[in-house]
Amino acid sequence: MAEREETNVRLPVCAHNALAVIAARRGCSRDETVRQLLSNYVARQEQLSEPDRLSHIATVLRYPTPQRMKMDTRAGRSTATPLRLRLPPGIALRARAMSLRLPGQSVRTHRDYQARLLTDAVMTAIALDEPFDDDYLRGLPPTLRRHAAMGLWHLAAAATSTLPEQAVLLAAEDVRNALRAPGGHPNHAQQRLLRVAEALENDIAWHSDARFKVATAIARDLLTGPKAEANEVMLYEQGTAWNELRLDLAITDEDGGSSDLRMQYSTGLTSYDWTGRGGTAVWRAERAVEVEKFEAWLTGDEVGTAATRVVRPPGWSVAVPDGWRAAVFRGTLPEPHASWAAVGKVLAVPLGNHVAAWPLQAAADGVTPIPGIEPLLKAADGLRPDLVSGFAEAILIDWRADPDAEHEEEADEPAQFRLLLPADDAMRFGLITEDERQRLLADARLATSMAMEQVIESVAEDEPELRAELQRARANVARFRRLARTTGVRFTVVPAMWPWPGGSVVEELATCTSGEVLHWLAVWALKARQRALESSMEQAWQQAFSRPRRTSGTRRDRDLADDLVTSTVIRRRPMSFEMDSDDEMPF
Repeated sequence: MAEREETNVRLPVCAHNALAVIAARRGCSRDETVRQLLSNYVARQEQLSEPDRLSHIATVLRYPTPQRMKMDTRAGRSTATPLRLRLPPGIALRARAMSLRLPGQSVRTHRDYQARLLTDAVMTAIALDEPFDDDYLRGLPPTLRRHAAMGLWHLAAAATSTLPEQAVLLAAEDVRNALRAPGGHPNHAQQRLLRVAEALENDIAWHSDARFKVATAIARDLLTGPKAEANEVMLYEQGTAWNELRLDLAITDEDGGSSDLRMQYSTGLTSYDWTGRGGTAVWRAERAVEVEKFEAWLTGDEVGTAATRVVRPPGWSVAVPDGWRAAVFRGTLPEPHASWAAVGKVLAVPLGNHVAAWPLQAAADGVTPIPGIEPLLKAADGLRPDLVSGFAEAILIDWRADPDAEHEEEADEPAQFRLLLPADDAMRFGLITEDERQRLLADARLATSMAMEQVIESVAEDEPELRAELQRARANVARFRRLARTTGVRFTVVPAMWPWPGGSVVEELATCTSGEVLHWLAVWALKARQRALESSMEQAWQQAFSRPRRTSGTRRDRDLADDLVTSTVIRRRPMSFEMDSDDEMPF
């Protein structure tokens, strides 16, 4: 028997029934029928241009909903059952490549954001041979061209857009209108605004059941009845009429209330406020744009001057040592750069269809790796290619407070970004004394005890048994953690950590720091960077709710382009670690 790749997808009952009809018609087993359908699907899709590839309407509507319970409220009963697939090697990969991935979706992520690529392929393959529906899908076209599907999605996104998103997208529309005038050229702030808006429109989005319910309401309005065919063309072309509809769906009034058109498609939804998800979507769009800028700066000629760059979000400064540079190539690294990357002397940083070898320094015969950098770069072993530039960022972050902060108005504010290192390791490497370690341990025990007290205080007074049980468990952290879960209050043990007093990790190369310490610092800098980014995104969530509401539905100049955070390059001294203020954030 030929080798098969096995996996499964969940399909609505009506899709299973249609598959059974096809199998009976062809006189094949169900497995063989699926293989034939998917092979035909892949061959057909690969011959079409990306805008004309087909996707099932259920994919755009995310139907059936990923099952948290057995019931799908939109159908009234369980509608999704698994279909086992036994496919020839490679066919599943090719099918996924031809399927619909909506902005913001990923394969492995929170369930609301999961892309169901193979499900889309199987559903589309079946529908092309035997159209199917149920009470929920009845009346809708079974398949849509890719651009029409994306047009529908963007209308649903506009109809459920939050104030943070509107602040960016409508301001970007104002800039586009202004630039249509003769001689219009965007300034730096406007260029950044347009790029953030582009990322927010095409690559980054938040997802929820409510957003897909709105997509269903729009689909029923536009894709059924006598104007269905014309509206599909409108969704596909995404021209003036479509854009006007999208802007109208984004309109809210002075108090943030929905317009009549928005209300038309959101009737029956819960009153849950998705502003937090909108705020983090804007943050992710800004971060994506900033990462592109950081990579261009890191691997471009500008960095050879040892400039310091402020990366916003989250607002930290990074600096490359004098003389460090990159070599950029199309495709793959040539020799000797490829060999240097293979043995850990340089990083291979992907840049779209280019790749950079970094860091390098000038030599008599060209460039050469930085001496002694191997232990530091070893901390990047095993990282996915798309995370390599993030590692470079981590080891370049300046973790010091601004040396001039004592002369500034907010000198009493704590440092926003700190590299915290395990106290035990810090003592082992000779960075702190035993007395300092004991003090950090005592501080950690006190902080953990206070966290325990907060959990106990959160328990209602009418639950004395649980309070007493938590009090008895204070000496047993594992037991206390298990009990704390029942209260709904998050509890974590505070570890003994030492705040790194130095600057960036790469600066330690010049101090003859041992290779073991360099590697250790790089590992923890990467962890600290990730924690700081998560904290910054959480801050964006909170700021999204606290920012004063503004009128977002008019065509007046909202002046938001100037409010967007812009990156900064400083030629002289390093900048301090300032988080973006409320006025600088675009929501």
